[in-house]
Amino acid sequence: MTVRPDVRVSAGRVEDVPIDRCVAVADGRAVVVRVGDDVVAFPNRCLHQASALAGGRVLSGRLICPMHFWRYHLPDGEHVGGQGRLVSYDVEVVDGEVFVDVPAPAPPRSMREIMLAHARDWTRDADRPRDGGAS
Repeated sequence: MTVRPDVRVSAGRVEDVPIDRCVAVADGRAVVVRVGDDVVAFPNRCLHQASALAGGRVLSGRLICPMHFWRYHLPDGEHVGGQGRLVSYDVEVVDGEVFVDVPAPAPPRSMREIMLAHARDWTRDADRPRDGGAS
């Protein structure tokens, strides 16, 4: 298994990171939000159906997914009222500028790789109608 190195991206100045909503950084792969004097960063994916967290509001110390309203406790990303936790990315502030370490994007897969992965998982039964094939 190949481990991809992290990529360090700038998220702007600390004072420009909002405290009431999260914003996308790193070409939309991550979101940042300010919690007091600190900045936290998470993947831009809700644990529920992987919808984008960018634009999510922060109320009473909780980040709220804009799509289905799942809530996450800040600063740790723990799902409120359920199981799971958002992965947090390392954040460093240098001279007032916020830097986030995000995983490097996966290299694009070839059509051959996509088809081979599909073939490994495919079974004839998966394509049969549930009613036993009666039409």
